[in-house]
Amino acid sequence: MCNAEIVTQHQRPYTTVLIVPTGIAAAIGGYAGDAMPIARALMQISDRVITHPNVLNGAQLYWNDPNLFYVEGYGLDRFAAGAWGLRSSWRNRIGVVFDAAIEPDLRLRHHQAIEATRATLGIEIVGIATTDQPLGVTVRTADSGASWGTIAQPASLLRAADRLRREAQANAIAIVARFPDEDADALADYRHGCGVDAIAEPKP
Repeated sequence: MCNAEIVTQHQRPYTTVLIVPTGIAAAIGGYAGDAMPIARALMQISDRVITHPNVLNGAQLYWNDPNLFYVEGYGLDRFAAGAWGLRSSWRNRIGVVFDAAIEPDLRLRHHQAIEATRATLGIEIVGIATTDQPLGVTVRTADSGASWGTIAQPASLLRAADRLRREAQANAIAIVARFPDEDADALADYRHGCGVDAIAEPKP
């Protein structure tokens, strides 16, 4: 009995990583929220499931569970490669970075959403910073139909984030970037199930 208890205490949690590529018209996870049932099924057989935001946040949908963890795509890539470790965080000090290209009326709506989040959810948003240059988000599409995004000024983004880290002691950063206007034909194709989400996931 004593040996059995020792084994139990030192047993590692069974961890599953769920990755659904975006912007490539994946059969599962290529459309709003349709990867959530997969994540929920994996939660039934795993001690913890690690995934990325697009699996859980499709079209404003969200599913929360105590054994479900998610990280931004690049962080998940580094974790899967064995270059980074992950540690659970239950309450972050969040700083928000605004792209200098965002129009005043859109910025006002985001400020209102931030204040609503503070008031109704009690989330600790400790500061807001604006990039010193427009980030220059662009969307590109390959001949295959796969799409990806780029940021023209990643250094400006990093400077704003570092300012929040130093001045507001933020330990998590939310980014609000100005995306290019959507192509009407591509959007219509996506909504009819025969195209990809052109603004799926820009990366610097």
